[in-house]
Amino acid sequence: MIRSLLAAAIGATVLLGSGAASAASYIVVGAPGAKLDRAVQAAGGTVTKRLTAIDTVVAESDSNAFKRALASRSGVLAVVPNVHVRMIDPVAQESVSEADVHAEAVNPPNNDGTYDTRYPLLWGLDAVDAPEAWAAGTTGAGVRVAVLDGGFNMNHPDLAPNINYALSADMTGEGIAYGPNSDDPTGVFSHGTHVAGTIAAARNGIGVIGVAPDAELVLVKVLFNYGSGSFADVFDGIIYAANADADVINMSLGADIPQGIGIGSNEVAALRVALGRAINYAYQSGATVVIAAGNDGRNLDKDKSLTVFPAQLTSAIAISATAPIGWAVDPTNTSLDYLASYSNYGRSVVDFAAPGGDAAYPGNENCLIGGLVRACYVFDLVFSTGGNVGGANFFFWSAGTSMATPHAAGIAALIIG
Repeated sequence: MIRSLLAAAIGATVLLGSGAASAASYIVVGAPGAKLDRAVQAAGGTVTKRLTAIDTVVAESDSNAFKRALASRSGVLAVVPNVHVRMIDPVAQESVSEADVHAEAVNPPNNDGTYDTRYPLLWGLDAVDAPEAWAAGTTGAGVRVAVLDGGFNMNHPDLAPNINYALSADMTGEGIAYGPNSDDPTGVFSHGTHVAGTIAAARNGIGVIGVAPDAELVLVKVLFNYGSGSFADVFDGIIYAANADADVINMSLGADIPQGIGIGSNEVAALRVALGRAINYAYQSGATVVIAAGNDGRNLDKDKSLTVFPAQLTSAIAISATAPIGWAVDPTNTSLDYLASYSNYGRSVVDFAAPGGDAAYPGNENCLIGGLVRACYVFDLVFSTGGNVGGANFFFWSAGTSMATPHAAGIAALIIG
């Protein structure tokens, strides 16, 4: 089941339709200093969001002539339909409840009490030498990491000590909390919560530990719970995180835009300009921006058929995924650094690789690690924090460049700290 879900996620649907229910919504990209409010009004539209830092606005109109009329106005570089795009692959994996974790808090298996109860499951920490950094006194203290993602479990006990609730924000209007949705009817598999836990789950005696366990988390919801969202909300989230003085911005999201579907090549180029402006704005504000390279298994040096947003943009660090194959069978001698079967690669785009997990181990036998018995290949995935169902907080395994990116963001937080 896990393997089939992982395979199904590689090549998820991209364009999902307009961002507005009645009037059509557009992203208007302007020349530096352009008076876009005036241009939108003159063309018969209404500005619904201003992204002043990148000379872009979001506008609505119910006129069929609006787009053409606005595109002809002085200072307007492009008018792009504000489509909703799948930016998170809906991969549901195996879960563990908070109750199971608490039951072992007093006497956890395979643990001398130095670390949290599920530490034995976290091969990714060993792959990046995080414990060695902690031993040297480097834990990410004083570093602010913004996580741009879907909804979050704001009350997870492994995240709560490190969340800056005052700065965390929702760009979508759905509300920041993760909950049941069409992709996850139970509400267990919270992508954003999983990512946040890999970065900075607290070292608090239960559950998991993040790469930078003392870093501060600013959680910024830019996608709906089911994994889609608009580029406008992503732009808004990047600018918000930069203005919130984030030291690191984690974007475990992305979209492959094929030419000729929903938007044209000129419009793709305009989105690239606006997104590049947003990332450059964050970079110039002092943030390290870390982005997932994508899960299509493509050699990005050779395959140019799709535009990979936002990994192909400069001023950001693109991350591919690595994983062990059969780690639970032989934890001591198994390499942790195989390229994951689904991961995009290619030096023209990818800057680094980090632990993302995989389900490539061919055997079907069970293994015992950290007090849990599962099929052996499950332990090659990345284990982290999850959603809240019926008052119980969950942990779960997942895989993807989405899981590799927070490992890299955590490392950045350690370096900055």
